[in-house]
Amino acid sequence: MHNDDQKRILNFYEDALRIYGNDARSVHWSNEETQSVRFDALCKVADLTNKSVLDVGCGLGDLYKFFISKQITVDYAGIDIVPAFIERAQERFPNASFRAADIFSVNEEYDYVLASGALNFTVSNSKEYYFSMIKKMFDCSKKGLAFNMLNKAEHSNDETYVSYDIDEVTAYCKTLTNDVIVVSDYLPWDFTVYMYKE
Repeated sequence: MHNDDQKRILNFYEDALRIYGNDARSVHWSNEETQSVRFDALCKVADLTNKSVLDVGCGLGDLYKFFISKQITVDYAGIDIVPAFIERAQERFPNASFRAADIFSVNEEYDYVLASGALNFTVSNSKEYYFSMIKKMFDCSKKGLAFNMLNKAEHSNDETYVSYDIDEVTAYCKTLTNDVIVVSDYLPWDFTVYMYKE
């Protein structure tokens, strides 16, 4: 990621955190209900009970909170490029593991890698950058990957958010594994991709 993109992302989310605090709006979800719907879709990738899970773009640790609310026990780790999010997440959930990092610095493997909203911010060469993220996340998974994106058919690109053609994303994912499932029936402007190790 270019330094200018990273600075823009940090400023964008740090400003939101100052305004909204420990709220879904700090990570730019419209509310906790739609955030929870996305988490529910992601977690249908598999039975995650007692699995190791890496949450890429973990924000304030809300996916960990979702696991607790659903009584799903996981070996959880969260990463985010926004240090202020990591600090706040660790305060909220001291028993969970959080660190300020991007996916390209991760060397460990996890049973499943999950990413909610981590591929939505417009950056230079968004498609190439986010497709390389998908590959790296899949490489870090032992069993599978689940991530969501904005659906180009329902959400147009702008200065802040980038959306994708489902068929194009699916075709790319199938260059990494034949076992790809796409779900798009939970929110009109979103889709979730499951990728499994063969």
